[in-house]
Amino acid sequence: MPLWMPVVAVIAVLIVAAWLIGTLIGTRPDTSHAVGDIPMAPEERRGWIETVEAAAARYREGTTDLRALHLELAAALRGFASERSGEDLESATVREILDMADTAGPRSIDERLRLVDRGRRPLDTNPLGHVGELLYVWEQPSFDRDPAAAAEEAISLARQVVTRW
Repeated sequence: MPLWMPVVAVIAVLIVAAWLIGTLIGTRPDTSHAVGDIPMAPEERRGWIETVEAAAARYREGTTDLRALHLELAAALRGFASERSGEDLESATVREILDMADTAGPRSIDERLRLVDRGRRPLDTNPLGHVGELLYVWEQPSFDRDPAAAAEEAISLARQVVTRW
């Protein structure tokens, strides 16, 4: 038997195996949780901005502390993200929100939270992932050296989410 025949047979088997593996991987059912991106009318967005600004005003007046500000901003962002995503995020945990988000960062939620914890600010460019990471930052105890700066940063980040997403 000529040498070229076994070589062609091996190449044919490799091509069939590659095609079979590619077909199996490419047609696997998508197990991720699809989250929508529902458009929002300008009046509705303005209402969420006013909610953020009202929380900021209460903090600046001294009627709430940094922790209460974080809780108010978190409630506002949960409501806003619920309307934008079409999912009820009012009672979802941070891990559930991050699991729903199609992340631009590491797939592992623990790795994402570790990176966010190290930087003390959200890193994800995906809006829902960004909201989840922001909520995680705000869940941590508020023992900042400069609470006014932390409050202004939190207000600014919440305002950015509502205006950009």
